[in-house]
Amino acid sequence: MVIAFTVISCSQSDSGTQSSHSENPALGELIAYRKITLLSHSKESKYLQQTMTSNKMWNKNLSGLHSATFKGDRGERAGQFCGIWMFESVEKRDDYFPLTNKDDEHGTGVEEFSNVATMINNTTGNINYTYVPQEFQETGVYTDYVVLGFDQLKNPTLGGLFALREYEIKPGMEAEFEEFCVNTSVPAFQKNFPGMELYYVKGDRGARKGKYAEILSFESVEKRDYYFPTHDSTNAEIADEFSKMFETTNVNKFLTEPASYTDYFKVN
Repeated sequence: MVIAFTVISCSQSDSGTQSSHSENPALGELIAYRKITLLSHSKESKYLQQTMTSNKMWNKNLSGLHSATFKGDRGERAGQFCGIWMFESVEKRDDYFPLTNKDDEHGTGVEEFSNVATMINNTTGNINYTYVPQEFQETGVYTDYVVLGFDQLKNPTLGGLFALREYEIKPGMEAEFEEFCVNTSVPAFQKNFPGMELYYVKGDRGARKGKYAEILSFESVEKRDYYFPTHDSTNAEIADEFSKMFETTNVNKFLTEPASYTDYFKVN
């Protein structure tokens, strides 16, 4: 999400917003984020049909897990997909994917998980629509992110659209950054902008283990468009308030470089 202060006047509409918000899942303590790139010959409609079926089956058969597919509509990965698995807790992730030995960095799915995976493959035909670089063939391009200060959040959800900004923190500033996020940035932001929630996360496993990211969650695409009509503008109705809030929540002093972003909306 690009934070900018070009102002545009627009009014808020509640059409469709309440129903989408009511269906948004509770935020899990651990968010497994998987980058997805379709093969050049794959049909998007076929892939979405497959993921709709598999997401429903994951969610029905594994407790404490919520699976969903999102598509980028602004930013670095616009037009590309990501998969999200939210686990209600780190312990729940560990239950499904325990580390089997000291050299295991990713975890191995237990029998309960494997049985559901087999059932999904049998149902969908086990057709591969995605490209995975050779070095990630066994695991996929994923990061398990733990939500910082999760216990302090009040009824957090993952909305119908979220903006992901992946950070590179200056060496030696990690502890100060975490303290700032949990004790200053999130409390200042929380509940001041209805339908928009701020979370910070830290990689626990995968490609960005030990690194940080920000998630700006919107209850719906319409809510994002209300607050940010374009990728580089802010609604005039909230511009002053948001500018003041940004001064409090600005993390740029901790970053080695500006963070890229992608806005992802839920497709199934």
